[in-house]
Amino acid sequence: MNHMHKGPIAQDPRRRFGMGAMIPTRRKITIDELIEIGNRHHKAGELGEAESIFRKVLEIVPGHPVALQFLGVIAHQTENFDAAIALIEQAIEGAPNYHQAYNNLGNAYESKGDPEKALEAYQQALDLAPDYADALFNLGIVLRQLRRFEDALETFQRYIEFDPRCADAHYEMGFAHQRMGDRVKAQISYQVALNLDPDHADARVHLGDIFTTVGRVEEAIEEYDIGLETQPDHLKLLAEKGVAQRKIGLLEESLETIEKAQELNPDSVSTLLALGSAYQTIGDVTKATEAYMRAVEMMPHSEAPHKCLLFVLLNVPGLSAQELFDIHRQVRSPFDKPEFTAKTFPDRDRDPKRRLRIGYVSSDFRTHVVAMNILPVLVHHDHDAFEVFLYGQVEYPDQITEEFQKLAEHYRSTMQKSNEEVAQMIEDDEIDIVIYLAGRFDENRPIVATYRPAPIQVSYHDCATSGLEAMDYYLTDEILHPRDTPELFTEELYRLPVYYQYPIQEGLPEIKPAPAIENGYVTFGCLNKPEKINDKVIALWSRVLKAIPDSRLYLKYFNHYSQESMRARWEKKFADNGIGADRLAFNCGMDDRTSHLELYSAMDIALDPFPFNGATTTFEAMTMGMPVITLLGRNFVDRVAASIATHAGFPEFIAATEDEYVALAVDMARDAEKLNLLRQGMRDRLHESDLCSSGAYATGVETALRDMWRIWAETGAYKGK
Repeated sequence: MNHMHKGPIAQDPRRRFGMGAMIPTRRKITIDELIEIGNRHHKAGELGEAESIFRKVLEIVPGHPVALQFLGVIAHQTENFDAAIALIEQAIEGAPNYHQAYNNLGNAYESKGDPEKALEAYQQALDLAPDYADALFNLGIVLRQLRRFEDALETFQRYIEFDPRCADAHYEMGFAHQRMGDRVKAQISYQVALNLDPDHADARVHLGDIFTTVGRVEEAIEEYDIGLETQPDHLKLLAEKGVAQRKIGLLEESLETIEKAQELNPDSVSTLLALGSAYQTIGDVTKATEAYMRAVEMMPHSEAPHKCLLFVLLNVPGLSAQELFDIHRQVRSPFDKPEFTAKTFPDRDRDPKRRLRIGYVSSDFRTHVVAMNILPVLVHHDHDAFEVFLYGQVEYPDQITEEFQKLAEHYRSTMQKSNEEVAQMIEDDEIDIVIYLAGRFDENRPIVATYRPAPIQVSYHDCATSGLEAMDYYLTDEILHPRDTPELFTEELYRLPVYYQYPIQEGLPEIKPAPAIENGYVTFGCLNKPEKINDKVIALWSRVLKAIPDSRLYLKYFNHYSQESMRARWEKKFADNGIGADRLAFNCGMDDRTSHLELYSAMDIALDPFPFNGATTTFEAMTMGMPVITLLGRNFVDRVAASIATHAGFPEFIAATEDEYVALAVDMARDAEKLNLLRQGMRDRLHESDLCSSGAYATGVETALRDMWRIWAETGAYKGK
């Protein structure tokens, strides 16, 4: 939602122009009159007339600085940036102290996409005139574009001394504070901007974003509604309102709001992404895929669209391994950089036994499920053998972030840094092996790998290939990817003894008796995202419910099922498969951790969706004593639950076919007492398994890293080849 100056200056009311006229030493009344007339035409937007007059001035006085700089500004306004730069530079040659011309030169460079030269021009203007407010404002804008937020903040603070009632400047201060992680100061600045200008949509959008981030979603929606009262067709206000509505379960309203925004501007990539997310949330993976595909086509070199697309594709049933791989390559190949892929690192010490520098790149060094898997590795890392560097894309650090920082020798923030800059950080730190975590999710940075900042690059906790030629290894295990796996990768697969790690947690709710004992019927359940529950899943689950006539199915995912219209949507899907609404039980609400886990006490058996299995939900169910019936698939995403069940010691939960899936459900449901006995002992068995053995898990990862290093040190080969 970064506000950028784009397009012709005439359409950007926030850019500050310098139009001061320099009167030549030898004044000629006719020149002065022509300059004044041209200036009036220019202010009136009559660019053609103004240009003719200033060219007339040049016929009379060749090289006239004022005429040249005005012609440069007009060229800029008509998007002829090279001509604008040339004309204004001519003006400066004739008048080296012309500070307004330097300001307008900065504007032209900025619009051309050269912020560094724009920065230099604005600074030159301020060197000549330190109190030149317009150049000061523009300097702040370009500093923000260069992600130098501390400098931008200081610049706008100086500007406000000249113009304390400038809403734009207060907004820019808020934006800088927000990007620096200070939500409180950002909120104050946005509110000041709105007090000065209630119609400042950008300030209202970002204020709402802060409210949404901290869980004050209703207040965010109120802010968006205030803005929409006077600007009903404002794209950002509509799109962000739709996102906020989705957060509190207003799914139909969210889709309607975002569809309106998309109708207003069908070519807005950010709105297409919001639209795709809205469809994905209600379970319409097909329409979500279409929206993301279009966004990728429009911006093939933008990371957000391809992340969204590669994530949603994992939910699409029926994609072949080749189709999935081809889409990954199609989307990710534009990021490949062949000039870096085979970088050799000739000066690197190749001693296979020396202490290695290991870098982890992630946005998940915070309260997050990926953090649960990575923290045990850091806790048990052999720091005599490995020096650990963390590269954190963490906007709002928390207590978990602090834990990560304590466990690593070095923590580097990658916030406000480009992929190339992050790669340079890694290379400067002489990292031997860099591990990119959960590449397609959140704010993770897999594209950094395309610069080859380290000899060995590893993808970990992503759900399929990165699709990048520069990624060397993909960590997995024998269940997720057996030796004959059909799944295709740009990486070489490296199989760990066990892939997942689920640290034993304190303060878990007690395991209650299987509800079937008291109810007299079995309750199946699923707390996975609704987008995972596709038509094929519903058809199979309906077979299960038909095979056990008195059974029920319990569904919950945050507030997804809070609206009657949304429940009706799912009831119809099951009705189409012969299952009445009386067999379904919906729940909703935003629960704390303990309350969430206690929900499993209302269910007897968990049904796992496909092709995208549950991971966290599988661990949660087993922690609360619930068996999870899963259908073994072909790729990583539909073998996740099988990997967990196998390593937990419950291979009997795995069905090889749909018929076997139904048979497993029938067999488990047949004996409530046996089900209860299984329930009471499951948590202990899970905690005694390899999935909860943090030390052994870390050793497995370290063995893999040392093996990768040995291969590279001996052969210089990437991908183990």
